[in-house]
Amino acid sequence: MRKALLVTIIALLNFSCSERHRITKMASALGKCESEWKYFTLTKPIKGIVLLHTKGYCGFSHTHANTIIIVNNTDTIRVNGPCYTQNIDISDSVIVTQYDDNGNVTGAAGDGKYDCSIKKTCYGLIKKIK
Repeated sequence: MRKALLVTIIALLNFSCSERHRITKMASALGKCESEWKYFTLTKPIKGIVLLHTKGYCGFSHTHANTIIIVNNTDTIRVNGPCYTQNIDISDSVIVTQYDDNGNVTGAAGDGKYDCSIKKTCYGLIKKIK
């Protein structure tokens, strides 16, 4: 019984440490290029296709989700929003509406792939189009 409990505790600690390491790694990669992002404010909802989506971190210290979408088949933008619990997959059609973060969320979850190449960024709520 004690052995099973010890193994469970070690597994939980290992998961917690690996999750913290993953978040730290994303944050450090993001810091290299975030200052170059060009923020704009959404004035009306926009539709797009998901190219990449990270859910963000919904734990003790929230971080923005980071979604890269293609708009009008020509423009690629980053959308930072609250952490998401729903699944959003590559190639999903989505609609993005205005989101005011009110300073409640710190940072954004970097993706490593588009952090430096996609500069056009806004805050938004993402919802799948069925």
